[in-house]
Amino acid sequence: MSRKSWRTLAFVVPLLVLLLALDTLRALQGLPVLLIGMALALVLTARVRARLHASERAGIAMLPFMAAALVLLLAFCRGRNLSQALLLLVTLSVVFDVLLLALAAIGEVGKRGVKGAAEFLGYTGAGIALGLVLSLIFLLDGISGLGGMGLAKP
Repeated sequence: MSRKSWRTLAFVVPLLVLLLALDTLRALQGLPVLLIGMALALVLTARVRARLHASERAGIAMLPFMAAALVLLLAFCRGRNLSQALLLLVTLSVVFDVLLLALAAIGEVGKRGVKGAAEFLGYTGAGIALGLVLSLIFLLDGISGLGGMGLAKP
C-alpha cells in the first residue's frame, strides 16, 4: 500500500473505533452509527464522483451520495423518539439535502434537457438503492446500540 493509504487507514480506524465507542452512550441516540453509514456512502460513491468531475459534470457529482444520505436520514428517524436538538439537526440536514437535489435537477434539465433528466434519475436511483442497503445494514434495531444495558429494550 502507498504511504497515503497508510495515513488514511491510520486516521480512519481510530475514528471508526471512537464512533463505535460513542454509540454506547444513550444520549447520542444512535447518531454515531448514522455517521458511519453516511461516511460509508461517501466512500462508496467516490469513484462515481471522480468520474463525473473528470467529465465536467460537477453539478451532479454529489448526487448519488445526497440521495443515499437522504434515505439514511429518513430511516434514522423512523420509529424513534428523538430529542428536539437531534430532530432539528436531522430536519435541517434533510431540508438542505432536498434543496441540493432540486437544484441539481433544475441545473441538469436546464442544461441538457431530457438526457440530463434521465441521467439525474439514474444517479438518484442508484443513490437511493445504496441508501436503502446501508440503512438495512446499519440502522436496524439490533445493530445500533452495541453497548449493553443502557440501550436494552424490555
